[in-house]
Amino acid sequence: MKAAEYLQSFSSVPLTIFWHENKRSYLSFRKERKGVYIRLHRLFEHMPAPVLDALARYILKSDKSAKPVLRRAVHHYFSNRRIASDSLISTGRFYDLKQIYERVKGTFFTPEYDAAIGWGRGSAKSRFRHITFGTYDRHRHQILIHPLLDDPSVPEYFLSFLVYHEMLHAVCQPQIDARGYTRCHTREFRQREKLFPQYDLAKEWEKNSLMFLKRKSHGRA
Repeated sequence: MKAAEYLQSFSSVPLTIFWHENKRSYLSFRKERKGVYIRLHRLFEHMPAPVLDALARYILKSDKSAKPVLRRAVHHYFSNRRIASDSLISTGRFYDLKQIYERVKGTFFTPEYDAAIGWGRGSAKSRFRHITFGTYDRHRHQILIHPLLDDPSVPEYFLSFLVYHEMLHAVCQPQIDARGYTRCHTREFRQREKLFPQYDLAKEWEKNSLMFLKRKSHGRA
């Protein structure tokens, strides 16, 4: 039985399902008198019955106890199915991330390590109240660094540490707690992170980066 038919078997009202591939919003729905309108990531199309049961409970009965099952299923899907990386640009105005990546790889990782890396698409004038300097996407096996950091006032050791930090995510497996939440910065991760020779300097620069971010956000850096 297809997933849509399986879910419908739990409902006394019509279900209208829109399939998509938006990783950021893998599940949303609204209930109306005529039925329930559901947006689902295609990852649910081939999920086993226990996951679909949890999905039905969560949508139709507002059963919050089903959420850990769904979170674990989503994590497993994106962690174990690799797709092609995006078309990334590693060369910036001041720093070439690929060169930094290769130096870090040669020092800390095996030759088989093959993540893609590039500058993200965030604005270099982003507001400073909340900046995510770097991200690792396990599904695409790619690293994105915020373009805000392509600046001569950012020390190269900090960029090297940041790249090292994101590369570690590929080799240190995350842990999933009882609620289904993913914990990426495990004890193993923190121990390996501190092996970076300029760890203390990098963390100190990050802690004191507020003024740099303020200048950038006002176009004065």
